[in-house]
Amino acid sequence: MLVDAHTHFHEIPPDERAKYMGMWIIAVADDLESSAETLKLEGEHLVRCVGIHPWSVGGASSAHLDELEKLAYRGEVECIGEVGLDRRRKGFSKQLEFFRRQVKLAIDLGVPLNLHALDAWRDVLEVLDHYGAERALFHWYSGPTSLLPELEERGYFISVNPCVVFQRKHMKALEQASLEMLLTESDGPYVYRGVKLEPSMVRESLKAIAKVKGISLAEAEELVEENLMRYLSR
Repeated sequence: MLVDAHTHFHEIPPDERAKYMGMWIIAVADDLESSAETLKLEGEHLVRCVGIHPWSVGGASSAHLDELEKLAYRGEVECIGEVGLDRRRKGFSKQLEFFRRQVKLAIDLGVPLNLHALDAWRDVLEVLDHYGAERALFHWYSGPTSLLPELEERGYFISVNPCVVFQRKHMKALEQASLEMLLTESDGPYVYRGVKLEPSMVRESLKAIAKVKGISLAEAEELVEENLMRYLSR
């Protein structure tokens, strides 16, 4: 079964969602409102996340975190995401405050984290280490390859986006990462360099994995699904 381990499914028009129901979908949120929307989504293989994205922290307050926690405990939450840190955005100290609290929430709920860590890969890892987070996915990993052994040691995952075919840093990460830490994602419906990403495009991620790692497409698909089960602890 195909796996989209990171997609903003609430942004995909309702009449288009049905065609992806034969896939594993991890639906991430961006803020309090989209977290509530995501919890209303339905699907046998759909994993619902709540979270406040680092890009949304600027306009949020601690009251938003209070409400997010209430929502998480009240709803069928299986993941906290998309959360993390971003060194390219202002207000890093506030990002850090929000991220720490959401990491603690994931640990209290016993669910994995779905992470944004652009130019803050080491910062994010240090927070995870501080709180002892056991399950985490670094989505669209384009960080230093030297950090990959540390992520693998902790049992963390990275996800491969279809844009790996033309994003060199991302390709280097795929080349260096072990098979056991790979998942696939679309980050849909995000538009990157003129390409509108969507869940079905994870096939391109699988093709890249198969080619780089020298395995068949069927083997890559089976491996990614097995990794997903470990990430979700199912």
